[in-house]
Amino acid sequence: MCLLALSCSPLCGLQSAANAADAQAQGAPSEPEAISAPSPTEVARRKLAQRFERSVVSVTTYIKVPEGVAYDGRWQVADESPFPGYAREIVASAVVLDDAGTLICARTPLLLDGGSFADKYDIETNGGVRFEVEVLGSEPTINLAVLRVKETPGQSLSDLSPVKIGSVGDLRVGDDLYAIGDPFGAARTFAPGVVMALPQVACYQADLTGSYIHASMAVSPGAIGGAIVNRDGAVVGLIVPPPAADPLTRPAPESFTTYGMQIQTALAVGEALKQKRSNISPFLGFSVMTLTELKARLGDDAKFAAIVKPPHGLYIDDVFNPSPASKIGVQVGDFIMEINGSKIQSVVDFQQALYYFAGTQVPIRIFRSGKEMTPMIAIESRPASANRN
Repeated sequence: MCLLALSCSPLCGLQSAANAADAQAQGAPSEPEAISAPSPTEVARRKLAQRFERSVVSVTTYIKVPEGVAYDGRWQVADESPFPGYAREIVASAVVLDDAGTLICARTPLLLDGGSFADKYDIETNGGVRFEVEVLGSEPTINLAVLRVKETPGQSLSDLSPVKIGSVGDLRVGDDLYAIGDPFGAARTFAPGVVMALPQVACYQADLTGSYIHASMAVSPGAIGGAIVNRDGAVVGLIVPPPAADPLTRPAPESFTTYGMQIQTALAVGEALKQKRSNISPFLGFSVMTLTELKARLGDDAKFAAIVKPPHGLYIDDVFNPSPASKIGVQVGDFIMEINGSKIQSVVDFQQALYYFAGTQVPIRIFRSGKEMTPMIAIESRPASANRN
């Protein structure tokens, strides 16, 4: 009897499983699996994503459709353009800066083939509210543009919420980061990752890649121009395409890293672009670094202490040849103290001065080996030959 019972057990188990499967196939109710409560990390991520629903928006570039072009193969509603005679061409993301409807985004998604700007742009919130926007200015080298909502009677900017600004200086390799973008339609980018590499310099004039945040997440082309956010929900960077020597190219995001323009760079240059309404890259032909960056690069306190330093200013760490700087004898190791009478005490001061005085010849105050010089220099447009990754 015992042997018989043992030999039947597997068959009985199989029969029971078959009966259960038949019952399920016949529509018999089954017990739902219990869903565990979200973890603290998941709760924090959900709140973070919700916080940016009105702060990161999609931005669309429209192209004029020539008369006689057929609209066959288009959905009447889904592909409809809010501008008669225009069609959607490129879609990316943008970050809301203030209550007046000022936004920053990447420049290349705003350009049509050939490098010209479009006639029409708009943004769309996560809730489907659209605003027409204008380009206030742009910077080809760092791929930055500043937009502003066009005032329209009856429209409220309450659907836009400014972001909180963080500091790149607080980041460390391995820290959590989130890439947040708003491609067209129902798509949304919320990609967690970590800091892979921190910016080595604040100045982008000679080393663009070295001035970026490198993060481990991958994003879609529609997320370009969106925000890179720290765990506290503060924006520390702007999502930009991989650096390209040609500012008119439109490189796709990489699958292994996301590049972030430091938010302090974006804000400083963006403020100058708003005031100057500029779309060029001003150029003196040298790059700079702070004393803190110089000390870190030297890695030798004695060498750093031996350098004769001015009361204020930035160290000139590279000079492009030919350039306005090389023509007047600016050298690596000099310090820039003033541009047209404006003190240069930070990289932000230097970057903004280039835009404020672009296209003019100005005096600059140079410090070299304990002596000061005040030569005249022309702030020119950056040549393509000066671009490097």
